[in-house]
Amino acid sequence: FLDTTNLYPFWNASQKDTVFGNINYKKLDKTIDALCEASNTRAIVVVYKDKIIGEQYARGFRQDSKILGWSMTKSILSTVFGVLQYQGKLNVQNRALVESWQNDARKDITLHNLLQMNSGLEWDENYDEISDATKMLFLDRDMSRAQENKPLVGKPNESWNYSSGTTNLLSRLLRNLFKTHQEYLDFWYSDLIDKIGMSTMVLEADLSGNYVGSSYSWATARDWGKLGLLYLHNGNWNGEQLFDKDWVEYVTTPTPGSSGVYGAHFWLNTEGQFKDVPKNMYCAHGYQGQRVYVLPDQDLVVVRFGLSEFEENEFLKGILEAIE
Repeated sequence: FLDTTNLYPFWNASQKDTVFGNINYKKLDKTIDALCEASNTRAIVVVYKDKIIGEQYARGFRQDSKILGWSMTKSILSTVFGVLQYQGKLNVQNRALVESWQNDARKDITLHNLLQMNSGLEWDENYDEISDATKMLFLDRDMSRAQENKPLVGKPNESWNYSSGTTNLLSRLLRNLFKTHQEYLDFWYSDLIDKIGMSTMVLEADLSGNYVGSSYSWATARDWGKLGLLYLHNGNWNGEQLFDKDWVEYVTTPTPGSSGVYGAHFWLNTEGQFKDVPKNMYCAHGYQGQRVYVLPDQDLVVVRFGLSEFEENEFLKGILEAIE
């Protein structure tokens, strides 16, 4: 039984008016307004200490609008791995059991290598022209096969290469852990999505029945914020531990060769690419500027949806200045 009277984030009832003395609301509103006016922004939600302190939607979008997260779906998939590891049902350091790899060097690729996109497998991720990624997403019946069939072009753990194909292969490997297809489909919801009240979340599957973990998930901006809050609280949701607190450290550990920008299906700021933002900020990151930022030291989650990239450093700088 779900208590729908609980306040956000633990459910979706409207929260009580909350005013924090350390927040410059005028500055906060100005920062949000500026981004909405200049950058094809569809939705912004700012959550501070579990309270929504800023929220705005473009014309045609509302609080209950489900919005496509694109590659932020990758962070959902990664989190499912974290939940399963916490439950003792897998170990990400184990080899990826792909049958067609067992007679060549690919047999040594681990789940960890795949989660860090550091398998050494060939892949072309390009959305400006026809590429491995676009052919997979728009033509393939079973999207897990595109990466499986690629050769090694580098050494695992030494060859970072961002790949949506890798994520969809991981989705099939997850499916293989369950006795039935229905159990696989249900688990993402029963043990993660429903647990944190992402009640609007819709995951799309390909024609083979595997969730398209690379790209296709829809939810409201508020519900996407709950994913960030789960990480902000180190895997604990309203008193229930969904994944080990060490999982946060795992997904935010830089992948070798990524210049500090990528972890395990999350994007990082460890080298200060965003110079006015704390280096321990990390985010779920999707095409055309879909973002869920987690800023642990500030107890802050920021969600942005749009139709184009934007000045991330300036936007986050403005929000941080409004709080500090």
